[in-house]
Amino acid sequence: MKRQFSVITRLSLLLTLLSAVIMLALMMAVDDSLKRYLQDSNQASQQLLTNVAKRQLEHDAQLLTNTLSNGLSIEIYNRDLSAIAEALQGLSQYRNLDYIYVYGPDGRIIHDGSAEIPLYGKEVSDYTPPQLLTGLREDRFWEGEHLHLNSPVSVADESIAAIAVSFDFVRPFSAMHIHARERKDTEYELFQQVRWAILITFILLLPICMFSARWITRRMLKPLQVLTERSTRYAEGERNISFELHRPDELGRLGSALERMRDALEESHDQVHQMAYEDPVTSLPNRRWFQNRLSEMMHRSASLDSAFAVLFIDLDHFKQVNDTAGHERGDQLLREVSRRLQVNVRASRGQRGPGAELARLGGDEFVVLLPAIRCAEDAAEIARSLLLSLASPFLLHGQYFSISCSIGITLYPDDGVSASEILKHADIAMYSAKQHGRNQFAFFQPQMTQEIQEHLEIQQGIREAIENDHLFLDYQPLYSMETGRIIGAEALLRWQHPENGLLSPARFIPIIEESDLIEDVTRWVANRASQDLQTLLRHRQQFSLAINVSGAALHQLELCQYICDLKNNLALPDKSLCIEITETSMISHLESSEAALRRWKASGIDIWIDDFGTGYSSLAYLNSLSIDGLKIDRSFVHNLIDGHSRPLIDAMVALADSLSIGTVAEGIETDRQHEELKKMGVRYAQGYGLARPMRIEKLISLIEKEALSR
Repeated sequence: MKRQFSVITRLSLLLTLLSAVIMLALMMAVDDSLKRYLQDSNQASQQLLTNVAKRQLEHDAQLLTNTLSNGLSIEIYNRDLSAIAEALQGLSQYRNLDYIYVYGPDGRIIHDGSAEIPLYGKEVSDYTPPQLLTGLREDRFWEGEHLHLNSPVSVADESIAAIAVSFDFVRPFSAMHIHARERKDTEYELFQQVRWAILITFILLLPICMFSARWITRRMLKPLQVLTERSTRYAEGERNISFELHRPDELGRLGSALERMRDALEESHDQVHQMAYEDPVTSLPNRRWFQNRLSEMMHRSASLDSAFAVLFIDLDHFKQVNDTAGHERGDQLLREVSRRLQVNVRASRGQRGPGAELARLGGDEFVVLLPAIRCAEDAAEIARSLLLSLASPFLLHGQYFSISCSIGITLYPDDGVSASEILKHADIAMYSAKQHGRNQFAFFQPQMTQEIQEHLEIQQGIREAIENDHLFLDYQPLYSMETGRIIGAEALLRWQHPENGLLSPARFIPIIEESDLIEDVTRWVANRASQDLQTLLRHRQQFSLAINVSGAALHQLELCQYICDLKNNLALPDKSLCIEITETSMISHLESSEAALRRWKASGIDIWIDDFGTGYSSLAYLNSLSIDGLKIDRSFVHNLIDGHSRPLIDAMVALADSLSIGTVAEGIETDRQHEELKKMGVRYAQGYGLARPMRIEKLISLIEKEALSR
């Protein structure tokens, strides 16, 4: 095997052959020039590589943090701590972190990435560097080899929280510094050897020395120039480049080390890119990918004058699956739903040509992009197929889940001229499909915007109404048929809107019941009514107050326990606080509500069935759940005199008497109705003919007048 001499050895031999006598001044000039060249080259390469690494790591970290913010927006908005913990722990396993905090607009920590969340509720500024600007805004700065980031979390273009995170990049920078030291040592060794070689050369052969030194230096330092050039191109964004020099000497090893560092950075970049554009639950493309794809499609369609469609898919009542079966089972259901949708989309590609694409936007929202359609019916046909694909129940670990979806459809260019407008209008069309019964699709129509806007304004305004005391309660008295005295009242929710005045309950209560705010509103009503009940009991000892609880809130055991604790903390007498539940909603949620009803009964809270006779009446649940009374629906009372409801009311009264429970006739408007119902054995009466709903001050005054008249 032929022996390979090092660069330094070959340079020394060559300079020895070309050596000549040189003057001291010229030798020092050449020496100084070479030294400056090596120093400048080393500093430039080092600074360039450091800047490239910092920009790459900072870009990846920012992209990863923004992806985490977008992916957790719905979970943070719902304060879903378990889902937040899972995402933060997944990030901690993937990256070395000094800390990661999710905090709200008040600057207090919602989650610190740990299972126990010991920092919950503490000021985030106490645990982050002062240089990092917290609050719902973006900020970042480097602290040595640690990158601190602050990224807001938004829902519907409104910042609701922020994520403060510190990435530990000690290992990448340590590897880079090691490579830099190796290169510097190699260059310094080369410089020393060259210095001696030049000295000898100039001493032995001055006339030739000037030419030889220049030629040798340029020839022997060519690899360093090549590495510098390639580093510059890499910093400018050229990724298809190699630092390998295919040399057996020190410079060859330096090139190999730089190539390994480049491979590591590219691998890290690819992993972050995958996380940024792929949904972790379903492995479908995510919202970021879809937004980019939609923008590309709009540019292409505009240039080709072609049309495409967007189908916005939202699962119906998926939150109930998470609440009743847990988020792990909910994620399994999402994966199965995505599998069925993928199969359907692939089938549509075969029928209508390639291009249909499916993505998950987050939560229970999916979207299908149909790049080439001939008419609206093409999109409608795909929508029908997607609805049909979810018709069969899902079997997960021996349990069946039935899930449907609502689909909103927008067409380009008819329904929008920008990507955000197309997606927004598809979302509005989806809401319209939900409002008209769910498990169907709807095309966007311009008039939908105002309807959905009003819907969203109520959803967004109710939280402000709670905080700013725009809600209040009216009380409709409940009279005893036997004595004619007020024995109780029903609490009725009212909303005094600061701009639109007094809103009708029929306008906002159905929207609240469909939203995630039903629990907050029910808590507010229960708390205010219980405090007012304390006041009323001071004026009449035997008094009961009823609050209405939506069927959508029955399966929320935390709400059930809140009402029990409220009664106990305020020391309210047993049977003074009543819960009214409509018959239809209770039957719809019978299995999930049974535990809540029994817990209320055990705490001394009465349960009354509201609007009795309008639902699917069943003797079984009346007996098994120990119901305390029935409220005969006002439709029967209205038809008592001139209609045919008398036998039905007789049957309800007889049923109540046989079960030893009370009866209330709702909607009494005339004295004749009142007298007839009293003769029929109804125990309690309520209606505008007796008293309209009123504020608590007027109710107290009415009770005091009754007391004085006795």
